[in-house]
Amino acid sequence: MAQAWIVLERTDSPMLMGLVNAMPGIAIISISLIGGALADRTERWQLLWRTKLVITSMAFLTAVLLTTDLFEWWHLIPISLVTGSMFALHNPTSQAFAVDVVGQERLISASSLNTGISMTATIAGPSVGGILLLLGQDMAFYVLAGLYGFSALMIFFVKTRYVPVPSGRNMISDIKDGLAYSYRTPIIRALLIIGSSALFMGTYQPAIPVKVQDELGLGEFGYGVILGLNGVGALIGSAVLFALSKRIRKGYLLISALLLFNASVGLFAVAPNVILTGISMITLGLAFSGWMISVPVLLQTTASEEMRGRVMSLYFMVVLTHQLGWIIGGIGIETIGTAPTLFPGVVGGLTVAGSAIILTPAVRKAR
Repeated sequence: MAQAWIVLERTDSPMLMGLVNAMPGIAIISISLIGGALADRTERWQLLWRTKLVITSMAFLTAVLLTTDLFEWWHLIPISLVTGSMFALHNPTSQAFAVDVVGQERLISASSLNTGISMTATIAGPSVGGILLLLGQDMAFYVLAGLYGFSALMIFFVKTRYVPVPSGRNMISDIKDGLAYSYRTPIIRALLIIGSSALFMGTYQPAIPVKVQDELGLGEFGYGVILGLNGVGALIGSAVLFALSKRIRKGYLLISALLLFNASVGLFAVAPNVILTGISMITLGLAFSGWMISVPVLLQTTASEEMRGRVMSLYFMVVLTHQLGWIIGGIGIETIGTAPTLFPGVVGGLTVAGSAIILTPAVRKAR
C-alpha cells in the first residue's frame, strides 16, 4: 500500500496508481501454474527462502532509488513484476508447506493463528508505515526489505519431512494433471470459481487511498490508521475463529464472509465521514478472516499431498485477479467516481460466487 500512496501522490492519477499496483497480480496470474508445479517437485523450504531473498532485493532497490532521488513512478512497474513473479512461486509453496509443518488435523487452528499474527502486523504496520512515510518514503522500503530478509532467514532454518517423489514427467504434464484433477473434483472446482469473484471484489482497493486523500482530507498517517482498522477487524475475527475452530462449519463461514465483505464494500462506497469509513474497514477485516479460514483451508485439506501445490497455485491464480481490480477500479474511479465503480463490483462478485455455491452442495455442507 505504500507504493499506492507514492504513485497517487506523484501522479494524482487513480488510473496510474491502479496500473502499478496491478503489476504483481499480472505476474502471479501469468506464472502461478509453474509455481504450483515447482512446489510439488522441489523441497518447499528451499524454494521459499530463495524467493523471499529476491523479494527482499526488490524492496531494497526501491529504497535506494528513493534515497538517491533517481526514483520515477514507472520504476515500480518492472520492480512489481519481478516481485509478483517471486510471489507466484512463493504463494502456492507456502500453502503446501503449511500442511507439511502442522499436519491437516491442526490446519484450522494454525490458519487462524497465522491470520491473527498477520493481522496484528496489519494493525501496527500501516500506522508505522504512515509514520515512516512522513520520515521519508525510502524508510518504509528499507524497513520492508529488512523484514523480508529476516523472514527468508527464518525459513532457511525450517526443514520439513516433505521430500518430493519424482514423477518422471515434464513440468507441462504436471501442470495438465493439476488442471484436470482440479476440474474433476467438484468442491475444488467450485472453490476456484468462488475465488475468481475476487476480480470484481478487488475494485474497492484503489478507492481506499483516493477516499482518504480526496474525500476525507487525511494524510499519510491517517491512511495508515484507516488501513490498520482493517487489521483490527481481521484480528478480532481470527481470535474468535481460533477459539471456535473445532465447531466451525467452513461452508457456512464462507457464505457469511462473502455476504459481509460485499455489504462492507457497499458501506465504504457511500460512507460520508471517517467514522463510517472506519466501521466499513473493520467489517472488511472480519470478512477477510472468514475467507482465509474457509477457502484456502478447504483446498489444502481436500487436495491430495502430491497435488496440493498445483491446486494452491490455481487458487492464487484466480484469487489474485483482485489485483486487476486496481486497474478496473482506478479507471472507473477516475472517470465516473467511487460509488458507481464499486457497486457493479459487488453485484458481479456475488453473482459469480453465489452461483458456484448454489450449484455445488458440497461447498455449503463443508465442515
